[in-house]
Amino acid sequence: MRGKAEKRFLKLTHGIQRVKERTGNYPCTMILETPGVIPVLQDVPGIQAFFTTRTGGVSGGLFASLNLSYLSGDDPDKVRRNWDSLLHAQNLSEKSLALPRLCHGNRLAEISGAGNSFPENTDAVYTLDENRVLAVTLGDCLAILIADPLTRCVAAVHAGWRGTRENILGRALDSLFAAGLCLPESTWLSFGPCLSTPALEISPEIAKTLPSPHVHTTDEREGKRFFFDLRGCNQSQAEAAGVTAARMSHVRACTRTDAGRFFSYRRDGAASGRMAACIALK
Repeated sequence: MRGKAEKRFLKLTHGIQRVKERTGNYPCTMILETPGVIPVLQDVPGIQAFFTTRTGGVSGGLFASLNLSYLSGDDPDKVRRNWDSLLHAQNLSEKSLALPRLCHGNRLAEISGAGNSFPENTDAVYTLDENRVLAVTLGDCLAILIADPLTRCVAAVHAGWRGTRENILGRALDSLFAAGLCLPESTWLSFGPCLSTPALEISPEIAKTLPSPHVHTTDEREGKRFFFDLRGCNQSQAEAAGVTAARMSHVRACTRTDAGRFFSYRRDGAASGRMAACIALK
């Protein structure tokens, strides 16, 4: 029996780290899972980029466990601890975090200077500063990480169906290219997990406002249903801006159907957790 118990304990504690909490309401030693991440753009020199999963944090309930949004109703102290644990595990603790307050618009903002920043009404950020980590949160929307190792510029874009309707990714790329901050021939993109087309149903009224090649319909007994290809539309917009498909990579996972790895606004409601897409210069 002892041997089986030891095996269960080793299985339970595999891949976790011991964290000592010396402040706040957690003065004890706790065992936490390592924050879950999906590394991307690993072959791009001088770049560190990843998408998080929902595992490896301290939040509970619908926020369990690596919730990274301060605006979703979770305990702010737990969100802070999640961010601290994530950045420490990724060796990014010494860099300042830029975490915009999203509005489903098309604003692109430059991030510079010292200290953490939380720009308002912003869904896309970029920087040339090696001392910054850029992040956007997501709960079903698509996040795109942009890197140009030649110009040493990185960016993070949040694109839901509203932002996609405004061509936020295409506009962000156009602005970066026009300013010489990135070059089409040396820019790489990574598209994160998001709602798959069958999981992103939209109303007939919204369908009329979106790019028609990426709106799909089904005929059922109750009438037509409309679905939007969020990923495909953003890839098309990036290609129109000048980035070839060969310079794009995808984490092809559906946030709504993969409850074990991802939070989902549509599945769990507004009061639930959010993942993050993060990128930094090395």
